[in-house]
Parts: sequence; structure tokens; C-alpha cells
Amino acid sequence: MDALVDKLRKVFSEKQLQSLAIEAGFIQRTSKLTATDFMKALLFDHLQYTLPSLQQHALSIFQENGKTISKQAVDKRFNDNALLFVQKLFELLLNRQLSKSHLPSHLSDHFKAVKVMDSTEFKLPDSFTADFPGYSSNSTPACAAIQLEYDVLSRRIHWVSIGSARESDKTVADQRMQHIEKGDLILRDLGYYSTDSYLKIEEQKAFYISRLKAQVGIYQKTTEGFKVLDWSCILQKIKKDKDDHFDEWVYIGKKQKHLVRLMAWELPEIEQQKRLKKKKDIKGFTGKEDIIWSKLNVLITNIDVTVIEADQAYKLYKIRWQIELMFKIWKSILNMDVTRKMKTSRLKCYLYSKFIWVLLCWDITGVAEQVQWKETRQLLSFYKCMAILKTKVLECKKALFRCRIRLRNWLTDMTKILTDYGQKESKKNRIKLSDLLVLKRKYKV
Repeated sequence: MDALVDKLRKVFSEKQLQSLAIEAGFIQRTSKLTATDFMKALLFDHLQYTLPSLQQHALSIFQENGKTISKQAVDKRFNDNALLFVQKLFELLLNRQLSKSHLPSHLSDHFKAVKVMDSTEFKLPDSFTADFPGYSSNSTPACAAIQLEYDVLSRRIHWVSIGSARESDKTVADQRMQHIEKGDLILRDLGYYSTDSYLKIEEQKAFYISRLKAQVGIYQKTTEGFKVLDWSCILQKIKKDKDDHFDEWVYIGKKQKHLVRLMAWELPEIEQQKRLKKKKDIKGFTGKEDIIWSKLNVLITNIDVTVIEADQAYKLYKIRWQIELMFKIWKSILNMDVTRKMKTSRLKCYLYSKFIWVLLCWDITGVAEQVQWKETRQLLSFYKCMAILKTKVLECKKALFRCRIRLRNWLTDMTKILTDYGQKESKKNRIKLSDLLVLKRKYKV
């Protein structure tokens, strides 16, 4: 608790905010509107109004400290320097996230981190086409994409970015390659990978679990060279296997044969039909290969079976839905995907201010969750906690920018509320994250 109080008091102090603003060229030392004034309005107005107007910002500043400023003056403040200021504050919070204790897991014995990356897109007004080009093919001329990467073990957010939806996930993944560290386990959607990606991750002495593209060639090495292993053969082996799955080391890639561990399962009939329908909707027809591929769920990894069994790898790959839940929270609670025509710099300021609020809630929930875990071995629902914190936005505003004692008392009260009303509920047919992370292996190294 004290560590969080000290961090927030330092980061949101008037001295710190003014320093960041001056460094960004946003506010001069003699300016009537201080960095704190601007940040209070920017950070908290969107939590009270879905789409705050310039007039509401001006009124908020007046009600806070009696300073009269016109909506035209507020509009002028939303410029590139303001965006740089907000980005600097976000990066400061991102780099100063509190250390959270790892959940007990045998994964920690083998992996430094379990990094998950995914993205979400949302449509923008056509006026943003130049800055956020979208897809003309489906009448979405302007579309933004948010990329997120975080570590499931430490619950630490590593990276967030805003860009055009037309920038491919593969391009983003290549930019993040240099941030992969030895011992990391990388979990990403298929769009982030190419055959070369797996080799680059291994060069970093890291690990991955990934789906595989249907068109990638699969080979077995024999005394006579490489032999093609087709999917129908794999399907037959699954039917004969007592554990109902395929798990062997194979080679992928037509030109550069790369050794990977391939795991495959036969999908239920209902899932097969869903895949075939989706494929037919895209192509207009389904071929023989489509029918065979629709029957299989395929993963590849470079992790040995002595560390993770096939079924465990399959369950761990599902951890990716944690990011989907976070995007759902951002959209439903913060209205991240709701906007209107405005300056691009203002839109980006709004988005980054919402990211700042996410980091605030992330740290507050993290402190409460450590208390909850110690007492009950249960996790908190970030969705519930963020919804609760949003209802306390005015209290948070008063506590964050006041004295240390008031902030600590407010955080203590919030910890009690979050542990009482923010507990994660078990859902039918869904494995809990805490259960996934404490998987035990049958084999001994």
C-alpha cells in the first residue's frame, strides 16, 4: 500500500506534471493553465461524460480551481505538445508499475514471463482517414488499432500502442522482437507470425506456443531425406492414439526446414461445421484440403514434453483470451471505441488518458488482489474492479491530488471494497486462470 501511495504522490505531483509539460513544450512556466489543471480535466472528464465537450472541460477547470478559460482556449491546448505531455506521463506510469508477486506456478520454474499480445480495432469518423486509414473494401475508411502486450505471471503491462488498423500484426510483432528476453514464453495470435518468426524467438532463447497456418508444409526426416506429412495422415494417427492427439517433432517450411513440436487434436463435429461455413463464406466453396483442415486443431511449440504436455500447451494457449477480456473492459467501461469528429491530437490525448486510467486501476486492483490472494487464494475480476473504481471517480480525483494521508485512507477503503465486491466468479466450462498457472507435469526432467 505504501509503495503505491508513494508512487502516485510522486507521479501526479504538481512539480512532476509541470516538469513533464515543460519538457514536452506544452506549458510555459508563466502559463495560467497549469499541467495539473489540464490533466485533471483530461483524465477525469471522460469518466463522467461519454464524449466530453470542450465546454465541459472548461467548466471542469472552473469548478476545480475557479480559473475561467474559454472552450476555444481549451481547443488550442489540444495540440502535438499536449499529446507528447500525455504520452510522457503514460510512459512514466508504464515504466513504474509496481512489482506484483507471481501466482504460484510451475511455469515460473521454466519461463521468466508469459507474454501475451493481441490487438483490437474500432471504427472512426471519416475525418480521421488520413491519420488512421482503414479498409475501403468494407466501407471503413478510418479505423484505429490498439496493440497490447502484458505478462500473465506478473500481471505487468509491457506495451500499448495506437495506430492504423491497416498496419499488419506481423509488422508490429517484428518491432517487438528486440524486446523478447531469454526465458520468455510468447503467446500470440497467428497473424503475428511467419515461419521466420519462430526462428527469431528461438535465437533469443525464448519459447512460443502458436497455431499454424494451413498452407505451411509439414515434413518428417528420414534416412532418404524429408518426407511430406499430410494432414490426413495426422488425422489417422490421432484416431489411433489412446490419448486422442498427435504430438511429434516435425519440420516446417518448404525451403528452410525448421524443427518444431507439432500437436494436433480432432475437433468436435459442431466446430468442424463452423470452420467450413466460415471458409465457404470467404472463398465461396470448400475443397478437400479445407474439409480435412477443418477437422484439426493444430499448435506448434519449441517446448519439450518434459516441461509441458500437449493438453497443457492447449490450455495455456487459451490464456490469450485474457487480452480479449481487457479489450472488452476498455470498450464497455471506458468507451474506448466511441468517438466523434475532432482534431487528431485531441483524439489521441483522450485515448492515452484512458490508458493512464487503466494503469491506475491496474495498480490499485493489484494491491487489492494481493490481499485477496493471501486470504482466500482467489483472484479479483478486473472488469468488476474497474467498474467500481469508475463510480468512485470524483473521490479518486480528490484523493490523488491532495495530501498523502488522504490518498492512503482512500486506497485503504477501496481495497476493502474491491476485495468484498470485485471477486472473480467461476464460469461453467471455463478453466480459471489460477488453475491454468498451477498445472503440474507428469514427467520429471
